[in-house]
Amino acid sequence: MTVDALLNFHPAPSTEELFAITQRLRAIFDEQGFDAGQQATEEALHEYPSCGALKISAGGLYFHYLASALAHADDPEQRGEALIARCLALFEQGEQQSEEPGEKLGAKLLRINALTMLGRYDEAEALIDSLPTRPLADADVLRLNLRLAQNRLGEAEQLARKRLLTHVHETLGALMNLTTVARRKKEFPAAHRYLNAYRALDELFDLDRSNGLLLELMLAQDEGDTARTFDLLDAYIDARLSYTLDYRKTHFSPVYRPMYRPKMKSSRPTA
Repeated sequence: MTVDALLNFHPAPSTEELFAITQRLRAIFDEQGFDAGQQATEEALHEYPSCGALKISAGGLYFHYLASALAHADDPEQRGEALIARCLALFEQGEQQSEEPGEKLGAKLLRINALTMLGRYDEAEALIDSLPTRPLADADVLRLNLRLAQNRLGEAEQLARKRLLTHVHETLGALMNLTTVARRKKEFPAAHRYLNAYRALDELFDLDRSNGLLLELMLAQDEGDTARTFDLLDAYIDARLSYTLDYRKTHFSPVYRPMYRPKMKSSRPTA
């Protein structure tokens, strides 16, 4: 018997195999609940202990299904803190083991999210300071202009769409944050203006409308409009269940940023 067989070790999966594993795990979370999904995820991590990409994906799955885990927990605060700490460990290991620059950067961004949720603000700030600065010249812009000069219009169109979609998500994130700031300052007319702009972009580009509904739901709750809050909750659930965007068809990899954040002992919950 080889050492690999003795330790049940398998080489890192290919990109296609990793996608299949992630889809299988996601189905278990959806159909059997968080505990079953967590068990299957930990088994996959044990099977591929040196695969950084799988660890990053596993942490992302825990983030995605965090609300499901806390819904049935005896002590949601303790459970949430433990799960986010587990995510942080997975992101750290994934960043160390991955050889892909994009994966390493994505893991670092997720680490910042996890540290913020745990109230470890100084560590999050230090990681932000370590992020690479944006280059003076944007290669995509230069390549887009080159393709237009060459009259290679199909490639130019794809590059333009990529840039547009990327910057739309950046704009949506900024509007989301401005809405949150206005809500906390009780400046509700301003919050509604930001929210209307957010939802207009959502509708224009046919994106996931559930995030806008969640923002509107929280705003209605802050304003004390109970009836509207429950109506929006129904709409939010329907939107979450019906949205099936396949990010494999896009030309960028969005970093998952959870809308739901549990209340931690050392940090204030944020939207």
